Amino acid sequence: MKKTIVAVALAVIFIMALAVPAFAQVMTHGVTYEMDGVIDYRRQAGHACNTGGVHKQVIAGSGEMSKESGIAMIRGRLTMEDVNDFVAGETALTVTSVIELCAPPKYTYDDADGNTAVVHPAAMYRGVNQPYLWGPLGWMQENYDMTPTYADWDAVSDQIWAVQVQADPGFSGNLHQDFEIAYGPYDGAGWLWDEDDDFDNPGDEHWAWANRDWDVVVDADYVGNYFTIDQHARTSMGEVKRYISVSSPWSHAYLMEDMSVVGKSDIQESFAMHNLPPGADVPGLWWDLF
Repeated sequence: MKKTIVAVALAVIFIMALAVPAFAQVMTHGVTYEMDGVIDYRRQAGHACNTGGVHKQVIAGSGEMSKESGIAMIRGRLTMEDVNDFVAGETALTVTSVIELCAPPKYTYDDADGNTAVVHPAAMYRGVNQPYLWGPLGWMQENYDMTPTYADWDAVSDQIWAVQVQADPGFSGNLHQDFEIAYGPYDGAGWLWDEDDDFDNPGDEHWAWANRDWDVVVDADYVGNYFTIDQHARTSMGEVKRYISVSSPWSHAYLMEDMSVVGKSDIQESFAMHNLPPGADVPGLWWDLF
């Protein structure tokens, strides 16, 4: 965990104003809480797919809590460090955290013969009504009547990473999260190519698209398509619940976990899903300034 981030978070906005112009369209929030009493806390960071994903957090109960949080958002990317250390009071104290990814999961489709086809990732950059599928005859898109629409696709995962830590009265708990979500969608309309398949000068309005050779092409401003997280969830006595449902149409990777532990638990983990890298001109992370 990057412990030094929150210590300087309140100065970030001022320093960014002095930095390179690429940081002009950034929203940051750094905050430290020291709380003792009855706590009722709700927060959402990010919005729909505008920031690559959404983080929702609810804290409820009584006790003592030390909380530090640093957030940075640009178009297509959400970065956060969130540290919660607490001891429950007369009632249990619960921290719930849910991360919803915008990056689409792996999709499948059952054709009329009962064969399972896999939706090619390029279709997600082309438009929901014109998918390309991998079927018994290979990649097909010759006849739109042969290819299903987005509504006919079956997602293999929910694209959710959720955890809840509840400390029983008089016991302690921790939830530390350090994560980054990025999803740069196809930002234009139509299917782009020219006779030479020349994408050297795509235009500012296009972040990513797929060409007819099935390569997804990204420009220098493409924010990336990935999700990474380091997480530590612990309680000396209470309950920890976790729900993970994530997949990738690029690697065909899939991860699902649905669990709960009543009693004492300590869970530390790292996870990374790398689909598409960012372009060369994407603004760096805000702590890179220090």
